[in-house]
Formats: sequence, structure tokens, C-alpha cells
Amino acid sequence: MATFPALNPNTRTYTPGSAPNTPIAVMTGDETGIRHTNGATGHVLRLSFNGLTPAQHLAITSHYGLHARFQSFDIPAATLQGSDLTFPSGYEWIYVASPQTEYSPGVISVSVELQLVPPYLT
Repeated sequence: MATFPALNPNTRTYTPGSAPNTPIAVMTGDETGIRHTNGATGHVLRLSFNGLTPAQHLAITSHYGLHARFQSFDIPAATLQGSDLTFPSGYEWIYVASPQTEYSPGVISVSVELQLVPPYLT
């Protein structure tokens, strides 16, 4: 398992997941839910990197080319440094979509969207 490139993003956006459940109507007309697991799924982390060098841009796009949604990976501590985000042990990340790259004269900006998956889904 390879690790995401150790780059410090300019912005991070975290959307917490939720526990899978099924809504069920009861005889009183109310609705209740049956929870299927203690673990939450659907955690999404969006990272934006501005002012990358061509080598750093290549590191991100190459990592995506090798992993995409098919092979999970870890995120290094440098990527989460200063965010105070913690995630369940054993969970790993997959790409939601391909990295989005913007080229301005002399400036490369990349944004990636990652999803946290439980170990049994990898």
C-alpha cells in the first residue's frame, strides 16, 4: 500500500460520514431507523494545493494513476498537520474522482477529493 504524497494542502474540507441505516415505518405512522453497523461511512476529504512545482503535480497525478478508486492508501501526517482531524484505525482512502488541475502562468493548482473506506471494503 502506497501513501499519498506528503504535501501540505492550502485548504482542507472535511465532510463527516454517517452510519448506514434503513428507515422503517411503524404502525403509529412514525418512522424509525435500523442501524446496520457501528462504523460510519461516506467521510469525504477535499484537499487543494496551490503553487505546486511540476514534480509535485506529477507526484499527485501519478499516485492517482496507480490507485484511482481501486487501491486504497494512507494519508501522511504532513497532509493533515495542523487540522486536528483524526480517523478510525485501519480505515484507508480512495479517490472519489480524478484530480482537478488548473494551470495559470507559472502556477499549478490541484484539488483532490478522497473518501474514507472501512478496511473490509478495500
